[in-house]
Amino acid sequence: MAKVQSATELKEYAYRRLGYPKVEIQVDDTQAMDRIDDAVQLFIERHFDGVEEKYITITFDATDEANQYITMPDDVIAVTRIYEPGRYSSEAMSDVRYKIMFDQMFDMTKVSMQYYEMTMQNLSMISEYFNPDRTFTFNKANNRLYSHSGTILGPSCKVKGVCSVVAHTTETDCVAAAATWTAYDTETKCTTAGSLWYEGSVMMLRGFVGLHPDESTGYAIDVYNDEWMKKYTTALIKKQWGSNMKQYDGMPLPGGIVVNGQQLFDEANEEILRLEEQFSLEYEMPTNFLVGLRLWVCLIICPNLQ
Repeated sequence: MAKVQSATELKEYAYRRLGYPKVEIQVDDTQAMDRIDDAVQLFIERHFDGVEEKYITITFDATDEANQYITMPDDVIAVTRIYEPGRYSSEAMSDVRYKIMFDQMFDMTKVSMQYYEMTMQNLSMISEYFNPDRTFTFNKANNRLYSHSGTILGPSCKVKGVCSVVAHTTETDCVAAAATWTAYDTETKCTTAGSLWYEGSVMMLRGFVGLHPDESTGYAIDVYNDEWMKKYTTALIKKQWGSNMKQYDGMPLPGGIVVNGQQLFDEANEEILRLEEQFSLEYEMPTNFLVGLRLWVCLIICPNLQ
């Protein structure tokens, strides 16, 4: 059987499961595509295969510096960590961890792995105390990432600008003297003036990116062929069909047939509830227990907690 590889093919598959072409499906194509979008959105937001972990490099621009937050791409579902530049790279040959490994592990047969492991854990604990990761908040509703450690610096020129009155070297003094300030706010202006242009700071993030199917490139189109996705889409379209037909309930048709859109709607609703229950039990990651864990730890280490 051919794989479903597009939203249109998924719509046609759902129609055939509902009886087409023997039965006329009373659903507009726009409505059907909306229901497919609903199914894909649920798959991306809650299915364990709906996202992939990625490392994202962000270069700050002037807008980021002005806002003091980063506007993340729409497909970023969550951000889990911000990495400091150079902290975890191999460029620091003088790193104490490198020195210990070089000195102690030259001959593996004469090294106590217990000593080495305890030393590494101690260094890691010291690093967590004195060089912690950046703290941040990210909200998917507005796609804004706020870093609470450090300042966001965009691109800039080493010489910020020039005043028409040479005695004034800052924009504040220049404006106060009613003189004209010419800012070197672009790379062209900066380099033309013979100064040095600095690119914006760079930040690397670890996060989860949604698998939005892209038919033009073939990226993640197997989402449409997922077994649960096909059943759920069919049930959603069936519910839409019942919703469209409910207004004609009881109306007789040729051949003595009576329209019963409510029954079609109720059947589809039961199928949807059953599929969503299956989704929660089999395809969704367990609920995070971090809040409860923190409370449990505090109950142990906070004896004065009332």
